[in-house]
Amino acid sequence: MNYILSQLTEGTYAVVVDDAHSWGVPSYANIYVIKRGEKVILIDAGAREYRSIMLEALVKIGVDPAAVGYLLLTHGHWDHAAGSEMFSKARKFIHSKDLALLEPALAANFTPFSPGTAEHRMRQLADLPEIDIVHVNTHTPGSVVFFDRESKILYMGDFFCFFGEPLPEGRLISNSEVSRRGASQYVAGQAARGGEEFERFMKGLSRLLDFEPEFFCTGHGVILQGDIQGYLQSLWQSGRQNKE
Repeated sequence: MNYILSQLTEGTYAVVVDDAHSWGVPSYANIYVIKRGEKVILIDAGAREYRSIMLEALVKIGVDPAAVGYLLLTHGHWDHAAGSEMFSKARKFIHSKDLALLEPALAANFTPFSPGTAEHRMRQLADLPEIDIVHVNTHTPGSVVFFDRESKILYMGDFFCFFGEPLPEGRLISNSEVSRRGASQYVAGQAARGGEEFERFMKGLSRLLDFEPEFFCTGHGVILQGDIQGYLQSLWQSGRQNKE
């Protein structure tokens, strides 16, 4: 497998695996690394098959896998969680509702967390006060979005992603209007179908509207940059207008 290693901000990196095998369609699987002082934080861990890629990428950015201190999962699916076993010294966290999705041997090493406020936003991880955790409850029961207030990055997981889509103009980090319009059209189509899953999606999306991120980092595919708050608002409006 090939991969892309790209720096988003000072100390923040994306490791994006070009995986044409796991799902039967070409796609990208995104893992994020944050180096902040003595802290090294991973957002998702990828699949087991990505182990050699992760080792190579971490060496390139000067990180020993044993130095990874925190691993935060956006959700419990294998392509985001199974690679966690290589980070034996990390403190690992997952939403309590997704703990059962992990293999038992993996689950034993994770600390579950749960929403702590009526707004489903929490700053529960005492060692990482700069990271907000938002329960979005779509894709899996325990899907969460992380917002890093220091780097202004929103880590979406698979709550909304670009699975199976090519990178716009071959660029990983993009201000692509094509991707933005396509996403709004997709939300409009889902709104027309309606249903309980879409209502959960809209409720989760509403919890993100107050953030002012500079990057929209999903679990699969292109990373959007530039007026992300406006982009989130456009997704919201597409859903509400077509629902009404």
